[in-house]
Order: sequence, then structure tokens, then C-alpha cells
Amino acid sequence: MIEISAEIPFLRTSKLSFLLWDESPGSLETWDWNEGITIFFQTRRAGELEFRFGPPLWGIPTDTNRIEFPFVSIHNIPTNKYLASELSKLGEGKTIYVLLPKGMELEARSVFARLEYLWDDKVSPDRITHKFGLTGKTSSVADSTVSSLPISKKATLSHPPLEFVGKSGRKKEREAVLVSANDSEVHFEEVNSELVYEEREEISPEEESPNHPYDLIESSFSESEDPVTESVKTDLAPESKPADPKDIPEIHSLDNTANTKFSLQLKMMGVISFLFALSVSVIIFFASFYFKRSIELQLRDNNIRIAEIIGSKVKSDILGVVEKGRQIAITLTTQGLPEAERRLLIKTFFQNDKEFIYLGIFEKKENTLIMKREVFNEEELKKSSVTEEDFHAVVNRNRDALAEAFNGQAVLLNSSPGFQEPSFAIAIPTSENGELDNALVMIVKLNKIIGAFSKKGIETTFMVNGNGTALAHPKEDLVLAATDLASMPIVKSMLTSAPNTGQMSYVDEELGGSYLGSFQKIGFADAGVITIVSEEKAFADVYKSQKTNLYIAGIGLCSALIFVFFFSKTITKPVLQLLTATLEIAKGNFKIGIKPTTQDEVGLLTKYFIDMGAGLEEREKVKNILGSMIDPVVVQEAMVDLAALKRGSETLITAFFSDVASFSTISEQLKSADLAALLNEYLSAMTLLLKKHEGVLDKYIGDAIVGIFNAPVPVLDHELKAARASVDMVMKLGELREYWTKNNLYSKEAQVMDARIGLNSGPAKVGFMGTDALASYTMMGDTVNLAARLEAAGKDYGVNILITDPIRDPIQGEMVTRYLDLVRVKGKTEPVKIHELVGYRSMVTANQIEAAEIYESGFKAYLEQNWSLAIKLFTDSENAKGSKDKSSHMLIERCEEYKINPPGNHWDGVFTRTHK
Repeated sequence: MIEISAEIPFLRTSKLSFLLWDESPGSLETWDWNEGITIFFQTRRAGELEFRFGPPLWGIPTDTNRIEFPFVSIHNIPTNKYLASELSKLGEGKTIYVLLPKGMELEARSVFARLEYLWDDKVSPDRITHKFGLTGKTSSVADSTVSSLPISKKATLSHPPLEFVGKSGRKKEREAVLVSANDSEVHFEEVNSELVYEEREEISPEEESPNHPYDLIESSFSESEDPVTESVKTDLAPESKPADPKDIPEIHSLDNTANTKFSLQLKMMGVISFLFALSVSVIIFFASFYFKRSIELQLRDNNIRIAEIIGSKVKSDILGVVEKGRQIAITLTTQGLPEAERRLLIKTFFQNDKEFIYLGIFEKKENTLIMKREVFNEEELKKSSVTEEDFHAVVNRNRDALAEAFNGQAVLLNSSPGFQEPSFAIAIPTSENGELDNALVMIVKLNKIIGAFSKKGIETTFMVNGNGTALAHPKEDLVLAATDLASMPIVKSMLTSAPNTGQMSYVDEELGGSYLGSFQKIGFADAGVITIVSEEKAFADVYKSQKTNLYIAGIGLCSALIFVFFFSKTITKPVLQLLTATLEIAKGNFKIGIKPTTQDEVGLLTKYFIDMGAGLEEREKVKNILGSMIDPVVVQEAMVDLAALKRGSETLITAFFSDVASFSTISEQLKSADLAALLNEYLSAMTLLLKKHEGVLDKYIGDAIVGIFNAPVPVLDHELKAARASVDMVMKLGELREYWTKNNLYSKEAQVMDARIGLNSGPAKVGFMGTDALASYTMMGDTVNLAARLEAAGKDYGVNILITDPIRDPIQGEMVTRYLDLVRVKGKTEPVKIHELVGYRSMVTANQIEAAEIYESGFKAYLEQNWSLAIKLFTDSENAKGSKDKSSHMLIERCEEYKINPPGNHWDGVFTRTHK
């Protein structure tokens, strides 16, 4: 078993390590199962990529801490989010070891990168792809979150729980609701409160189609609206491939992920309905307003005319009564008229005017009415049960009011109480002997004027006296009871108003409702005629018209909605197709099955949209090609500001050069396929480590790797990160050698393959170099040249990593270095101190540290021309190291030569290299 990745920070508090195994029992026997948590990663394809954390097959203890979970689609966002959440809990502070068969590395990296993003979608997808070593392996950031395959009726409604198996316990989480994904595939049952997952059908090896490690993955980070989950954005998507037009699905309806709060069709219907309703409402309002106003004006005019006409007639009738009363009074008071003749005249008067039922002449003594003479309508008394005493009671009851006639005022009273028929009393002053010392009191039946107050139409007309008492009214009971109507607003207005005519609208609390009233004073005894009409009845036609108009408006609105509904489809359907096509493009599917269906602006937009999709497809292809050939960091920066990269800049960088020792010999011994496999395996592992430590790949030169740190994007502590990457590469190569040797891969020379690395930090020119048509991002300058010379010099000194002072100084706290030599490399006049980068302080042995210290003491003696001491110390350094040290042997040879041929007192200790 071989670890094919350095530990990757995962879900904040845990780490992830990918292990390659050959699925044989022997490959698992040597693994320490007590360390961390193990996941057996497996995949299959059932229309789309699915993965699972499988159970162990053989070769491990039963109490091994491992995680198991059944197959789940990479597009099942809720379940993937659940997995990420549970892994963050179970793996807190631990290392999760992912065991995967050969050929599944890229899929495994993609799945766990996806889980990382689903767990925390605030992290940039670019950073995650960079961290998991996926940069350059995928094409776009536009894959779908939900599978485009149809969902069966037995599709998963929920997810099974994640099982943590081993000595730490059978299971930690039991919160999820268990729903079978397929009755024929999986089954869940609870036994003794313990959940057990049973797999009913195994997938045959033929059904599992492993991919090449560097095939483009089908999974992606993604983001969508879901009833259960939040949106997630994708940064991993399949490479765009030319599609057969027959394979392009025709877009019929909007995807569920693109649901909007209000559809365009609904908005159009709403706007048109609102405008229709508003316009019709305004028309109805103004029509009703002016119609009501016209009716009101007519009512006011009609009311006042009725009051004037009836008032004029009543005045005429009352004045006629008064005149006749005066004549009979003269008859009664004329001196010298024979009594028989007087009686005949009175009888004749009553026969001609049967409404008169009583006349009396009174005089006043000490505020008291004294009856002088009175006459009765004998015929009327015989017809009714009224007696003479009843008339006397009326006079006595209204004595004070009737006495006003002595003041020269006419008095008009309701005398109906006590009688079976309504009547009214009139008192006027009369003269006898030329003085107004008498009062004539007449009681007249209401029949005289009642005809004018009969109910006609919607108006109600009645008469009141100066005190507000009803004299005449269509309702006879009000007259018989001498009802006081002074509390009515219109009556009150008449009694207090100076003008003889008036109108008003008011609310009558007793009658209930709003009324329009008019009055006309008759000019006799302050009495007046009043006409009122209920506004509810008056405006009934208006309200009926409003209701009719509303019905018409409702019918019109419904008709308009039906029309707009069908008409809007001609607009919304192409727009919805465009929206669905936009989602397809966002998923990376640039072959969209839509065509212009109209000859308007929407059709033109559809045509341009199709052209845009084709352009994006070409751009995506170019981006994919660039992602495979140029470091994605460079591509990203170029997309932001290509002009700046073309101009280049002087930047402080760390230059990285590595090369495989004796690769020419290895290449001669291997076939082309094996050589390509060896080189891909080596370069992939090294490049992943370079990217892990934020390095940028400049280029591959055969087996050589050229990298840049701190350009084109700034990298904090780039010297230290370059040193870490170099040491990790040396250790990774050692693991690869062990794996190749154990599995007898490639050739014997390949199984002992070694690499040299040169690091230098300083200013350099970085940017796109070349022609306008063809250029590549690279670095140039003395800093770069010196790093290349150091990589080549590693062969002479027998070390893996050579560095300079600008690298050594910032890394002293974490790394162990050895001062090797003071040289003048080819092409430079200034001497350079070169150091060996031994490794991490936490991993370097005490013997290595001691050997480095002794060597540096020997080199000091060497610079002081103490050749014998230097030779002794170099020999002691090699002995302390416990292995052959080519650097010590080279310096010993120099010392022996200088002992024979001393360099002289002016020697500066610099060794000039004559070759690269």
C-alpha cells in the first residue's frame, strides 16, 4: 500500500490521505489499522457516477475503525451535504485514510473536494480544486447540481445513516429517517435499537468501470435551489465534448432549480389585470360620481319645487279658511241682526264648508280666555262621538298658545289629540267695536289640506307649525298624536333659519340613513312645508348602475385574463426556453436544443443566444486546453488582466528546478508505454506537491520540472513553502521507489531513480514571453539561472536539494541545512554560498545533524587552509552520517591537492565551476 498524496486539510479539523492498494489480501496486512479512520472508496456507474464507502473485503481486523455508507449519486446534494456534516464530526482531529484501487484517484479526489465545498460553500472553488490537486483536470465551473436523468418512483426520499464501525462503536448517528432507495436493492431494519444496513444485490466487477487516473471527472461542485438544501456552486465539470444533435435533449420546460417567485406570465397577467381594473374602476367611479351628482341636483330641485308648490297651496287653503272664519265671526258679532237670520246664515255656512267643525269668539281677561260666543257644526257632531266638551278641552289645553292671538299674531295648532280624525286649530285676532280685543278660534278638519300631503313617489312631504309639531303628514298616527318633530335636523333648520326656503343633506338617527331635505315657510303662523327623500332610495339607480358596471367589469377582466393567458404564452414560452437553456449552459452543456419560434425581438434574442452558446463552447474548449498545458493560476490571472501578464514585471520570486538523475539510461531501457506511465506517475505526484504548497508550474522539460513561487499571485513565506515542497518531493519519490520495487515495476534503474532540486530566491522578470501569437508564462534572470545551476550541481555534491542564502535564512526555524561550499558558478563572477537542504527538523536524525555540524567545522578549517584538520573533520562527518557522503569526498580531494599545491595567501576559498 502506498500513500499517493500528502495529508490534505479536510473539513477544518481533520486531515485526508489517499492510499493506493492493489485489492489483494497481502497489501492490507502491513497497514496499522489503529491509526485514524479508514474509508474503502468504491465507485460504479448506473447512468451517472455513484460512490460508496464500502465494507472491507479481507485482511483487516474486525474492530478496525472504518466508515460505511451505501452507494449515492454525486448529484444527490442533500445526501452529500449530510455526508460532509457527519464526516466533520467523526473525523474531528483525526486523519481519514481513503483506500482506493488504482485508477480511481481522480474520482476520489473529486468526491472529497465536492464534500469539502458542500460543507462550507463560502470557500472559493478554485482554492478547493487547488488544494485537492484537481487544477487543470476539469473543464469548467458549470455542472448541474441535480441529475438530468428522470427520477423513478422509487427514488431516494431520504438517506440512510452514516455508519461508524469498529472498536469505537457500531454506530454513532441514528437521527436520519430510513427510507429505502429501492426495494430490490437495499433494506433497513432495526434490531435491538441498532440499525443494520443490508445490501441485497452486489455489483459485479464488470459493472464497475474504473477510469484512468487522469480522465476528466464527472462530478462537480454545484449550486441550486432545493426545497431542503441551500445552493452550492460547482468548480469541477466534465470536459466539453462535441455532441451529436440527435443526443441533444429538446428543452420543453423550466428546470425546477430555476423556479422564480413570480413568473413572467403571471406578471404580465397581473399588470394587465391591474391596468384593466384600474381603468374600469376610474371610469365607474367618475360615471357614478357624475350620475349621482346629476341625480342629487335633480332631487334638490324637485324637493324645493314640491315644498314650494305644496306650501303655496296650503297657504292659500289656510288663508281661505281664515277669511271664511272672519265672515262667520262678523255674522256672530253683528248687532241688530235677527237671531233666526243669524242661525240660518251659520247653518248655511256649515253646510257649504263641512271641514269647519267649531268656531268660537273669545275675549281676554287677566290672561284668561273668556268665551263670548261659539258655534258647532251640528251635522258633524252627530256623525262622530265628539261632544262640545271635547272642543272646550282643546281650547283649555291650548289656552296659552291661543292667547297669542290677542297680541296680533296668528296661531296654528294641532288639535287632533282626543278626536278620531286629524284636525288643526287656527286662532286669529278679531275686532269688535273697532278694537282688536277678541280672538277667533277655529277648528278645521285636516281634510281641507291633507290631499297635498299624500305619499307620492319616494318623497315624503309634511307640515309643521312654528313649534315643530306635525300638522299634516302622510302617516296619520303622527298627526293624531300631535308628534313633536323639532328634533329632526331639517325641521330644526327651518325653525332657526331666516330665509323662507332652504335645503340640506343630513343623517337622521331616528329614521336611520342619510336624507336630503327641503323646506318652504308658508308665511302664516311660522308654519312650513318640508319635503325629505332617503338618499338610499334616491340613489338606488346609481347603486344599481354601479353594481351592473362591476359585473360587466368582472366579465371583461375574466375575458381579458383568458386572452392574456393564451397570448402571453407566445412571449413567455420562448423566454422560459431561454432561461432553461441558460441553466443548461451553466451546467456546461453548450449544445442547447432551442430554435427561434418568433420573428420578433425574442426570436432575435434566441438566435443570438444560440450563437453565444456556440462561442462559449469554443471558449470552454480553449480553456480546457489551456488548463491542461498552462498552470490554472496563470490562466486565472490571465483572464483577469492578460495585458499585465504580457507586460511582465520585476518580482521577488523563488525559482524551483528539479531533474531526474540518469533518466536517459532509464528511458533507453523502457518501452514507450512504460516510460510514459513512469513519467506520468512521477510528474503527477511531484506536481501535486508543488501545487499543494502554492507553487506555479512553469513548464515540464522532459523529466525536469520548473516551478515559480510568489508569481503571478503573491504567496506568503514563499521561500519556506518552496523548501517544504522540495523536501516532500524527495520523501514522495522514496515512497514511489519502494512501491515500484515491491511490485517489480519498470526497470531496476527506475526503481532506484533519484532527483535533484535547485532553489534560489531573488528578483526576476516574470510574465508571458514569446511572440504575440505564441507565448508562455515563465521567469528570466540571474535568480533563475542560479537555481538551474544549483540543480545541476547537486550531482557533483551527491545531494538532493541545493539552496542559497536567500532560501536558507527564512527556513532555519523549521528546516536543517548544511553549508556545503563557496562556489562561482558558470556565467557569474560573484561567489555564492550553497547549502544542502537536509529536511524537516522534526524528522532529521541526530546523526544527520551531527554530521552536518562536523562538516561545517571541516569547511571552516578548509577556508583557513588547515588542510589536515579539514580532511579529518570531513572524514568524521561521513562516519557520523553513517553513509557515503560525496560532498565530503570532493572536499577531501581538494584539500589533498591544495596540500601539494597551496593556493597562496590571497586565496578566497571560492571554487570556480567550469561546467553547468
